[in-house]
Amino acid sequence: MVQDPRDDDETEEDDEFRCAICNETFESQQELEEHGEQHDEVDDEELSEQP
Repeated sequence: MVQDPRDDDETEEDDEFRCAICNETFESQQELEEHGEQHDEVDDEELSEQP
């Protein structure tokens, strides 16, 4: 029978939250959300600069 690797006690879970835009990783969802807001601000600035 094949053992599910998720049942292995030695397997570490990946608790990092990765930014979909720049691939930077964060330790908490809140840090990721705050970082995402920075991307939103940059996008808004780029849009306002276009004619």
